[in-house]
Amino acid sequence: MEEKKLDLEEIRGEIDAVNQQLLQLLIKRLKLCSDVAEYKKERGLPIYVPEREKAILEWAENAAGPQFAPYASRFFEHIMQLGRDYENGVIGGAESGKLLSTRPDAILTERLIILPLEPGDVKPVYSIISDAALMDSLNLSPKNSEEEALQFIRTETEPPCLAFKVLLKGTSQFAGLLLLKPDPDSMEKILLSVVFFENCWHQGYLTELIPMAEKIAVGKLGAKSIWGYVPDEKLYALRAFFKAGYQVNSVLSLPDRSFQVICRVMENPS
Repeated sequence: MEEKKLDLEEIRGEIDAVNQQLLQLLIKRLKLCSDVAEYKKERGLPIYVPEREKAILEWAENAAGPQFAPYASRFFEHIMQLGRDYENGVIGGAESGKLLSTRPDAILTERLIILPLEPGDVKPVYSIISDAALMDSLNLSPKNSEEEALQFIRTETEPPCLAFKVLLKGTSQFAGLLLLKPDPDSMEKILLSVVFFENCWHQGYLTELIPMAEKIAVGKLGAKSIWGYVPDEKLYALRAFFKAGYQVNSVLSLPDRSFQVICRVMENPS
């Protein structure tokens, strides 16, 4: 028994040594992220670069081998999230205060700023709608140019449709889109669509966004029911909608995937 205890302590000692190395590497990586943040700030570049992050995750999975691939992917996903958070901190939360002072039309949640989508948002919008995986969640084809992104904005903001950009309150960083569209056959039936950058889906933002989306849909569009299409694989999104009182109405089956058609009847739309 004593020998096993010593072996266990030796192993724990090695783990502690690895932890110390990881901590030093984390600090070094965050300092490098600070340099990246300053570079991006000077040139007006976005914090989130999905192509690079996807490449890093693919490298991690391949380099780790089959046994450790899923753990390596999750590890680097968390590491990159920390890097983004640190870069956002370097750029400064003062940006959100500056924005709010000039935008009385802003709608706020605990961590989000919701603003009407505008033609000037074409670059961040393009970064979303050019991503095939993100557009796939809306069952739409990706766009291939900023001109197409501008047309997308015009279409989604043409009355009676409403479209909003979703920003992170702490940094004013672009996080996603909120789209509200009346059914042509029943204008009181509103289709709710939400798309976030992939790194934002797991942060619980949808739970904050749904009540605000409902308030807008009822107040501005007279919604009596709100509908949505959620891909089967986005379980965290389904949980957020279920928590908000939505129920599955039907299933939309397509050749390559299926969607849960969810609905909530507004209790007191007036």
